[in-house]
Amino acid sequence: MHRYTIDRVVAKALYGDVLLAIDKATGQNVAIKRMDILAATTRYVPGCTRRIEEDIKFEKHVHRTLNAHGGHAHIVRLRVDFIEHGKDHFVFDYCGGGELFDKLSATGDQALSPTVAHRYCRQIFEAVKFLHGCGFAHRDLSLENVLLDEGKENCYLCDFGLAAPALSTRCEVVGKPFYMAPEVVAGKPYSPLKADIWSLGIMLFMMLSGAPLFEVASDMDSRYRYLATNGLHKLVESWEICHRFNDHSLALLAQMLSIDPKARPTIDSVLNHPFMTGSIDKTKVDKIESLSQAFVNLFTRRKATTTTAMRTIDVSVASI
Repeated sequence: MHRYTIDRVVAKALYGDVLLAIDKATGQNVAIKRMDILAATTRYVPGCTRRIEEDIKFEKHVHRTLNAHGGHAHIVRLRVDFIEHGKDHFVFDYCGGGELFDKLSATGDQALSPTVAHRYCRQIFEAVKFLHGCGFAHRDLSLENVLLDEGKENCYLCDFGLAAPALSTRCEVVGKPFYMAPEVVAGKPYSPLKADIWSLGIMLFMMLSGAPLFEVASDMDSRYRYLATNGLHKLVESWEICHRFNDHSLALLAQMLSIDPKARPTIDSVLNHPFMTGSIDKTKVDKIESLSQAFVNLFTRRKATTTTAMRTIDVSVASI
């Protein structure tokens, strides 16, 4: 740690904390995720009675593999990792613009402008394409795990603690409830690649509409039941928010949010969809008074909720 001047602790992490520091060699701000090795090895967190799925060894492996493939412009870069005094340290590029979730939730029930939403989506989707191409699925894709630069012009995907081999079949119930695919919520064996596509679909919907689609993709949620029974187009019509979408965006979302995982597109197909390759529709974005308070309540509750998958504390660098 002699190379870094610690400014302050900016967040708690699952196995430790996140520090804002200055790299003495460059004068640049960095984010250091400092984790207790014993806690990470035993996956023990005081007060947590359920199994913790966060795997820092695999997270390190993912970052090293991404770096070995040249890294990506829209993935937070792990500069270096080292062990000191029984703690593992991940040193990341610092992103001063906060979480994408905070940018969206600060607007109340307003969506991002079509131009901004399209730019963010392309950056995020390209990052996920790179991740999948390197052989990994994220499994915790969310607006909270996307950071912004200080100018809020660019997105950076982060937090790979729940990542898994892309071609594996998984059973763990992991992620944040808003974004979890129905097969993940149900605890069924699932493809993590297809689960990632669902999560990206939820993120795209939220950016274009300014609203969460539902709280959990389960029959316990009435909005999910309506989607499963009637389809996305009918749901959007019933909410009277058709003006926030065009034909291409709705078509893409309907594919990404298919209840059947096998019907969901690959990330390559998503990026080649006319919504992503065509011009931006300057759709008018208005307030929806009838839904306003419901959306505000959902966002408020969501921010207070931790990741499912036995993560009692949000450990992403996105907390910075």
